[in-house]
Amino acid sequence: MIRLLDCIVLAGGGKGELAKYEGVSCKALIKLGDQEMIRYVLQVLCALKQVERVVVVGPRDDLLFLQDHYPVEIVAEQGSILQNLMAANRCLNNGRQTIISSADIPMLTVEAMENLLHKCRPFDSDFYYPISSKEHSESRFPGVRRTYVTLQEGTFTGGNVFLVNAAMLDSAVPEIERFLEYRKNPLKMVSLLGAGFALKFITKKLTIAGLEERFSGLLKLKAQAVISDYPEIGFDIDKPSDLTLARQMMAER
Repeated sequence: MIRLLDCIVLAGGGKGELAKYEGVSCKALIKLGDQEMIRYVLQVLCALKQVERVVVVGPRDDLLFLQDHYPVEIVAEQGSILQNLMAANRCLNNGRQTIISSADIPMLTVEAMENLLHKCRPFDSDFYYPISSKEHSESRFPGVRRTYVTLQEGTFTGGNVFLVNAAMLDSAVPEIERFLEYRKNPLKMVSLLGAGFALKFITKKLTIAGLEERFSGLLKLKAQAVISDYPEIGFDIDKPSDLTLARQMMAER
């Protein structure tokens, strides 16, 4: 029996530098080849047999055209990433396992997502966070600058797709907001876990199991890291150099 999931695609965030340079209202609408970046993400998520509903949150009027091509619902952005996430979750109102994805990971593949969902089974945790090794990331995307964290098990970078138990989101909101704020700064993020964890981070003595246990306690839910061999899950378009590389790779396809 297939476990049905919902999906939230975060396409808001205001008009950043890349969007301004490309002349669009949000980064999700930057074109790669002949289509907008968000289309590559939606093509993958809508192809997953486990996904029942997909909600896109962002500048609603500019995203409505997507409904002509994909079975998605559009929710108007509310402000911060967390506010957008909660608005989309209210729209779904199902309280079940939900995929949360950014709209700026155009190299995402069905194979990568199916592998992630397979590793999350039997879906008995509340929060799944994919991580990829530095070796896999640099092999797949040479020259791309990523934020890495060195643990006892290796050096990893985080993904831009999560699987969460939507029923637990409300109770974890204050802590999630702080972690989202520091998501690009590993030392600040680890400092939220306590001085002992910051010291272990600096001395490279942190373990995956230790982080899972601490995150679970802080968020008051069961958190689990998932090692993915598909760094496409973490390759987001943040800088002009990322956009240039993505366009080159699309052209090679």
